[in-house]
Amino acid sequence: MVLRSILPVAVFTALACIIGCSGSNVTAFIHDEYNFDFVERVAIIPLDNLSDDRGAGARATQVFLSEILSSRAFEVVEPGEVTFVLGKFSTVRTSELTTEQIISIGKELKVQGLFLGSVDESSSFRSGGAAITKVTITSRLVETEQGLTVWSASSTAGGRGFWASLLGTGDKSTSEVTRSCVRRLLGSLFD
Repeated sequence: MVLRSILPVAVFTALACIIGCSGSNVTAFIHDEYNFDFVERVAIIPLDNLSDDRGAGARATQVFLSEILSSRAFEVVEPGEVTFVLGKFSTVRTSELTTEQIISIGKELKVQGLFLGSVDESSSFRSGGAAITKVTITSRLVETEQGLTVWSASSTAGGRGFWASLLGTGDKSTSEVTRSCVRRLLGSLFD
C-alpha cells in the first residue's frame, strides 16, 4: 500500500528532474588534433544577424567580446581594427568569407584565430504575465594559417523551462539571455 502512494511521487520527481535539468542546449565540435596553445591573439568578427531583432548581432558581438576578454584566454584585437580590415572585403555577411580572405585577414590583424558566427534567433513574446526571451547563437573559431575550423558550437538560452512554467516566472531581459547563451557557448571551448 505504501509503495502505491510513493510510486507516483517518485515518478513525478524523476520526470521533473529530467525535464527541468535537461542540460545546456549546446552542440559543440572541437578539432581533436589541433593545438590550441598556438592561438594567443584573436579577432572577433561581428556576428551576422539572422533574426528579426535588428540589434541582436551587435548586442551579441559586444557580449561575446566581453566574455572572451573576461576569460583572459586570448589577446583580443580592438573592434575598430577589425572593422577597418573588414572594410577591404566587400561581403555582406562574414559567413561569406573565403578561406583565402580568412588567411589574409589573419595576416593583416596578426592573429592566429578568428571568431565568426551568427545570431540565429533572438525573440521575445508574452506568455501569461511573463515575457519570454529566447536566443540562439552559432559560432566558430577558425585558425588563420590554413583557414580550418578548430571549434564550432551552437547554443540556445531562454525560453520557458519546466520550473519557470510551474512557478510562473520568466522576465529575463534580452541582454541577460544573450549573456547566458554566449557563456554556455564559450563554455564548450574553455571547459
